[in-house]
Amino acid sequence: MRILKETELRDIVYGATLLGAGGGGSPENGLQVLESTFKIAKEVKMVDPEEVPNYSMLCVVAGMGAPEALLKRGWEDEDIPALKALEAALGKKMDFIIAVETGGFNSITPIHAAVASGVPIVDGDGVGRAIPQLEMTMFSVHNLPIAPVTVADPYGNYAVLYPINPQMAEKMARGITVEFGMKAGLACHPMTGWQMKKAVIAKTYTMAEKVGRAIREAKEKGKDPVEAVVKVTGGWKLAQGKVKKKEVETKGGFDYGKVYVGDIRVDYKNENMIAWKGNKPIAIAPDLICWLSTDGHPLTNADIKEGLEVAVIGIKADERWRKPEGLAVFRPVLAELGYTGEYIPIEKLLK
Repeated sequence: MRILKETELRDIVYGATLLGAGGGGSPENGLQVLESTFKIAKEVKMVDPEEVPNYSMLCVVAGMGAPEALLKRGWEDEDIPALKALEAALGKKMDFIIAVETGGFNSITPIHAAVASGVPIVDGDGVGRAIPQLEMTMFSVHNLPIAPVTVADPYGNYAVLYPINPQMAEKMARGITVEFGMKAGLACHPMTGWQMKKAVIAKTYTMAEKVGRAIREAKEKGKDPVEAVVKVTGGWKLAQGKVKKKEVETKGGFDYGKVYVGDIRVDYKNENMIAWKGNKPIAIAPDLICWLSTDGHPLTNADIKEGLEVAVIGIKADERWRKPEGLAVFRPVLAELGYTGEYIPIEKLLK
């Protein structure tokens, strides 16, 4: 077990924002949730997945909704009633909490719920990046039951859902989130320790902390934060320059957009899914396409503005996403954005 204090947790917010690949929530919301966390306790207990006993109980806690709504109205600790509703539905208290994805907000929400509940957070999550839909996790790939799913607002309204699969869970939970004003606390995927161990992408908090620390130290020493991130992630700088144009439209509760930087175009559905140079892809999800301002601020697609000086950084996805069952998860989203070709690993595309 590790004890995380303020410096490590702030590094995690910034590192997880970058690794969210354009999604996973704004760092502003992550820092706000951290302030709420510090009102309960000054430190966080984190365990490695292997330290979790096989027959202990844990679940996913997250925030759901539109990034714009979160930025405007802030988070009101909706994670706590969602967790309590799930525990009441199961008649069991959770021994650990786990994150659904990596992101500036969705890596921190489960930490807040864990601290409020007096239990440790697991150093891992279901994806190792951020994703637009609930069914796009390793928990789903490994057929871990998602129900019951609880959705809560801060005013005492909550729903307990019994969807038959993650696709239906996504539709039901998102529909209720819309009625709750585009933001809600979410708890789902109650699981045992042994189930978690077969599906988890491990050490995602440790990785986020390393990335955040690299950015912070580069800024403190007057070095290039972009180079620091490329080095610590083993990634590639795909482009650097001003954001020339950003096009975005919201439909069905998702943000769809295109961002143009230098000679590169990035297409996204909440998260960045494909980067183009001319008519050739240079990075394809599940590989990560990440934003960092040249002065060292990790950005989400909600934070990207025309005229900002940014770097586009490409990073290899966890190897488990590069297997057929992992790639199948991303194919429908890529097709929605107009790409029906094969997945080619980033290291081959950049050769």
